[in-house]
Amino acid sequence: MGKFSKIGSQEELFITIIKDENANELDSWKVMKKDYPRVLRILNKKYGLGIYIIDKKNKKDKDLNWAI
Repeated sequence: MGKFSKIGSQEELFITIIKDENANELDSWKVMKKDYPRVLRILNKKYGLGIYIIDKKNKKDKDLNWAI
């Protein structure tokens, strides 16, 4: 998979369960809150969800790029 944080710290735990129309479980993910954007990207590619994820910690302030 990839490098995800170990579960068990004080941060929130996100659980995502994907089921088909007959309520059969297709996939299940348990990750820490900080790793959830990466999981959403993986699920978006795997299931073709068509969502757009913005990761705030990697977002740069484009307004000040002229000053550099």
